[in-house]
Amino acid sequence: MIGALVRVAGLAAIYLLVLTSLEPGDIAVGVVLAVALVVAGRTRGPHRTVAGWGTWSLAVARMILVTGWEIAVGTVRVARFCLSGAGSPGFVEIPRGDRSRHEVALWGVLTGEAPDEYPVIVDDERHVLVVHNVDARDPAAIRARHEAARTRYQRDLVR
Repeated sequence: MIGALVRVAGLAAIYLLVLTSLEPGDIAVGVVLAVALVVAGRTRGPHRTVAGWGTWSLAVARMILVTGWEIAVGTVRVARFCLSGAGSPGFVEIPRGDRSRHEVALWGVLTGEAPDEYPVIVDDERHVLVVHNVDARDPAAIRARHEAARTRYQRDLVR
């Protein structure tokens, strides 16, 4: 119950910050929208334990750090490609494996953050995820990097 109230307060606060308003009507609308989102988003399955929240929190921290690193490295790769033409742009197929649709969605968002690589298609028939990379000379290394990210933190973030 306390968790739900914290979520409602947080969502309402974000709503009010975006509006830059503290008018009573805006507060009421924010709280109503926040309650609706919390009720619609509540989980029906098993809840995380305290240890589960710790694992999830560490996975979020790893995700933020690794994504920041990938953005920095990707920026250097794109700059090198634009200035010198070094690299070999192309498509790389990454095996989907047993990723759920939520894991695929997270993979797509995180992959699209780095400027040197972006998701192209999720091929459900062949069970592959296709990315375009500025330097696709070593597709095995790209596949290994994606699999390492999945095992390091993505599995702990999404059920």
